[in-house]
Amino acid sequence: MAALLKTLPALRLGIFRNHVAIVEPGTTIYFKRNYRPKWAAATLRELKRRKDIENEKAGGEKIFHRSTFLEWNYDAELFAFENRVGEKFDNKLLRTALTHKSYIEKEIARLSSVGVQTNLNLQDNESLALEGEQLISKFVRGYLRAIFFKVPEEFINVLHDHLTSTSVLANLAKDLGFGDLMLCSDFPCQPETYLKSFQAVIAALKESSGEEKARIFVQDFVITQLYGQDVNEIWNPVDPVGILTSIFKRENRSEPEFRLIRHAGSNTILASYNVGVYSDKVFIAEGTGESIPIAQEMGARNALKRMFGTEDSMKALPFGRQLKTIQSKIISLESQPNVSLSQWTSTEVSHVQ
Repeated sequence: MAALLKTLPALRLGIFRNHVAIVEPGTTIYFKRNYRPKWAAATLRELKRRKDIENEKAGGEKIFHRSTFLEWNYDAELFAFENRVGEKFDNKLLRTALTHKSYIEKEIARLSSVGVQTNLNLQDNESLALEGEQLISKFVRGYLRAIFFKVPEEFINVLHDHLTSTSVLANLAKDLGFGDLMLCSDFPCQPETYLKSFQAVIAALKESSGEEKARIFVQDFVITQLYGQDVNEIWNPVDPVGILTSIFKRENRSEPEFRLIRHAGSNTILASYNVGVYSDKVFIAEGTGESIPIAQEMGARNALKRMFGTEDSMKALPFGRQLKTIQSKIISLESQPNVSLSQWTSTEVSHVQ
């Protein structure tokens, strides 16, 4: 509703809704009120309530693939992906790596349902995924053996299984934007589909630009998933005291001896015990826990950390340019396992650098 203000007889200040304006004499000012009808808020609440019920029945808000958008351009998306990861791919191989067999089956069934019998010139990523899985495994093991040269091979296997797990690689593929590029029948795509596509892309990169490019890609994207993590929490041995005892026995040392160093709050829920680990009257490590058995186990774990070189004060893991000087070492260790835990001794790894 507009309210006509009287013509101002002289220059004065007009104040409307906290805004100050200088008004010239003889100017006519119109002021319009802006407000929503009182039924608008109730209507919006009701629409939101109905939308929430619909999403709850459907298991969540429906997500549409980018290919359903009008401005979708698959060639442009592939070009953007190459620039995003900083690599060059053979276009045909990259398309194959991102094509799941379920998509081909769905398209053939769709065409058959309308009476079109045709042989789609498409190839799925099954063979590329198998090759990529082997490449990722080899590259990851080479890096871990070169950096953690003192740890037993069982330690390497646990870290390897963590880095190559479906959850880690699927989340990595999502972060790199694979969801908008993959051709598959299910959407949102399943983690296994993300995993297979990522493995196939590694094989496609190796075929397009060489194995060294694929190795660096895995180091830059897969192995960096260890950043900020405690590797000792990933490898969690069941019996650290027994492992430490076996190592000392192979080294002709006396069995580990646990001595209570100090304790506090023994009769409270905040009890704390500090136990030292000794062998041949030599201090090895110490551990703290809410009971003596737990403190002994923590002491054995800390002793293993010192022996394996994975203590909390270890150097940060090298990434990127820091790996240029040790790439030859990484390549040489891709097929050479570390000493097994059943044979591990400090003398076995003392000459390995």
